[in-house]
Amino acid sequence: MKEKLKNCPVCGKEMAAGAKVCPSCGAKNKKPIYRRWWFWVLVVLVIAAVGSAMGGEDNGGTDAPQQTQQEPADTPESGTDQAEKPAVTYTAYSVGQLMDDLDSNALKAESTYQDQYVELTGRLNVIDSDGNYISIVPQDDPYAIQGVQCYLQTEEQRQQVLDMQIDQVITVRGQITSVGEVLGYALDVDDFGA
Repeated sequence: MKEKLKNCPVCGKEMAAGAKVCPSCGAKNKKPIYRRWWFWVLVVLVIAAVGSAMGGEDNGGTDAPQQTQQEPADTPESGTDQAEKPAVTYTAYSVGQLMDDLDSNALKAESTYQDQYVELTGRLNVIDSDGNYISIVPQDDPYAIQGVQCYLQTEEQRQQVLDMQIDQVITVRGQITSVGEVLGYALDVDDFGA
């Protein structure tokens, strides 16, 4: 029985395919990386991880019920490009109460506050330099980092934020759009309270 031969990748002389080293130059005879079993296991794991991450982004939030605000069909007398919002009732909370609920049971906090219209009072912690959001945290915790990230919706809101200062106690009304144990709450701002 004749053994398979192959050329040495270093010196080019013939050697046995199963030899550990080339008898001529001593170079190691190893399989290319793509012919090793662990390489293909790694490829499958990477593809699965990427597919899982992309799948998680695609339905980002579709599992939770979403409320959509639709303007009434016959509002020609409004005369503006902006849709009039249906009457909304805001439930008043402190940011501290929301954070305590999140800390004690994130799943329950998500089912309680997700998509709810709220009026929140808290301490202004962050003002985004691009004017996209502000963040409010509990008033009674001077070291709080996590809180409610409030996304500004209009230019008028951005103008109101120009007059605010960090550590100021403010009231924000809007709809909670996401709840998470790592990032806290996200809210779309409808307006600022007095």
